[in-house]
Amino acid sequence: MSQSQQPLSPTLGNQVTSPRTAPWIEGLVFCGLIFAGVGARLLCRDLPNFAPVAALALFAGYFFASRILAIMVPVLVMLGSDWILGSYNPGLMIVVYGMLTLPVILRGLLRRHLDFTPGRPRAIACSSLGIIGCSMMASIAFFLVTNLAVWYQASWYTADAVGLLQCYLQALPFFRYTLSGDLLFTVVLFGGYALATARSVSLNPVSAERA
Repeated sequence: MSQSQQPLSPTLGNQVTSPRTAPWIEGLVFCGLIFAGVGARLLCRDLPNFAPVAALALFAGYFFASRILAIMVPVLVMLGSDWILGSYNPGLMIVVYGMLTLPVILRGLLRRHLDFTPGRPRAIACSSLGIIGCSMMASIAFFLVTNLAVWYQASWYTADAVGLLQCYLQALPFFRYTLSGDLLFTVVLFGGYALATARSVSLNPVSAERA
């Protein structure tokens, strides 16, 4: 998917340049992410909260130059899959959609600091740890905010700290699926991108040196 992408520019000091991609490649990746995201969410529907949407938002924020384009990826994946799976409480849907789109805001951090340049194992290791950290932050934020919304809207929890604690405790078994899904799909997306970038540089060594 990203093998035709132009190689990253060399780093200057601690600054890492954002990925540069031709518009037609961005269009193909955009469509591919949406179709793959809808398909993966439907395939994983029997596993509660095990889905690729947050990872797609994280990757889209990093990959696409347009913030709007990046936000559209998780939103369209959710709309397309929910059209098949069915809708639920509108207020809760808004919260869920918002939290699954939230990882896009990490785009500035990722585009500034990620470095998958071949031959720099330390930079690649630091970038990998950073990606995992961002994925875990997105999972924790989703767990805290969506269950707060459930507690606020649901009538079966008492409207006090005890009810809120009970809501979080009952949601803990689902959190492991959220965390596992986010980490797995994040590793697949960014790992695939890193491999494709390394492959592109190895096939075009002269271009990489002149970039």
